[in-house]
Amino acid sequence: MDNQQPTPSAGTPIYQDSQEKNAKWLWILIVLIIIGALAFAFYKKIGPFARFASSEESIASPSPFSFSESSSTPTPEATAGANLDKSEPEIRVLNGTTTSGLAAGAKEFLETKGYTVSAIGNAANRDFETTKIRFKKGFEKFESLLKTDLSSKYSVSISSEALEASDSADIEIIVGSK
Repeated sequence: MDNQQPTPSAGTPIYQDSQEKNAKWLWILIVLIIIGALAFAFYKKIGPFARFASSEESIASPSPFSFSESSSTPTPEATAGANLDKSEPEIRVLNGTTTSGLAAGAKEFLETKGYTVSAIGNAANRDFETTKIRFKKGFEKFESLLKTDLSSKYSVSISSEALEASDSADIEIIVGSK
């Protein structure tokens, strides 16, 4: 019986070695979970990594085009939209969902289109399905232009509620989940 284990003396825990090993594995597991969460946030471009989102998504690739003999006359709405200065209105973008980073992503998208976004934040109501746009009186002229620009990425609807004249923003965009 040479393989007998020494009996523990009083005051020494029986499982001290296994507890130390378990603690090491627990710390390694915690570090791996944190690294995994950060990698996921970076990959999905959410949270603090939203500002690192590449603008490649909003850059359209050139496509071949064909010439046709027919000529079309631009509609008055298209002509009016072409003469508008997109940087004129102060736009506030609010996240209307529980998904992090949507307002920041919409801000970058709008700025690549030439708009001025003065503020971003979260909407009071966080269950918007579609993106809603509200205008201050006098800025409704941007409705068709803004709706056209946003429709390439978002499902857009115009709210019947107008912004107050005292509001700091001229246009408010609440980004929805679709």
